[in-house]
Amino acid sequence: MSTRRLVSIAVFTALIIVGGLVSVQIPFTQVQLSFQTLFVVMAGLVLGGRDGALAVLIYIAMGLLGLPVFTSGGGLAYVFMPSFGYLIGFPIGAFVAGVIASRGEKPTKTRAFVAALVGMVPVYVIGMTYQVLILYYYIGIGWAAAVGGLPAVLVLAVKDAVLLGIVAWLYPSIMRALRSMGHGRKNERKLAAYNTDDNSAK
Repeated sequence: MSTRRLVSIAVFTALIIVGGLVSVQIPFTQVQLSFQTLFVVMAGLVLGGRDGALAVLIYIAMGLLGLPVFTSGGGLAYVFMPSFGYLIGFPIGAFVAGVIASRGEKPTKTRAFVAALVGMVPVYVIGMTYQVLILYYYIGIGWAAAVGGLPAVLVLAVKDAVLLGIVAWLYPSIMRALRSMGHGRKNERKLAAYNTDDNSAK
């Protein structure tokens, strides 16, 4: 693994940590959701599925080892938090988004947006399922109350979709900037395709 690749993974791990510091409390629940989904999916889009997922897994490992990098702290006991399900979905979402975005000879803004939206699916499906199960079986609140918090989560999902739409719009510029910094050979063909599309549009 090259130094440049290691640095790129480390940068996105740091962004995911920072994203967790900006959180939103879901009313009438014990769950806090943050802007991490944005950086998680971006990790997949920019680094590719494998490295994007690796950046997320490093973040999760740091938290489970006790470092206070999660939204509400860290440690193994965090697995019993209602929000831990979203962490489980993060590496899957990053991987899925990266794989879809990397397909085709000439990636487009549309493909990046579709990749981002599809990458959100496992994050929210796993997260909401885990949330309800923990609230009902472990914390012991009523089934209706456990399920009652899901509409608030869906509102935040819409928020993430909007932010990811902005990222998808800026995606070609981001990738060109990475190419200018010599981001490596893996994305060379994809980045060249963006430049070709831009030149042909002028």
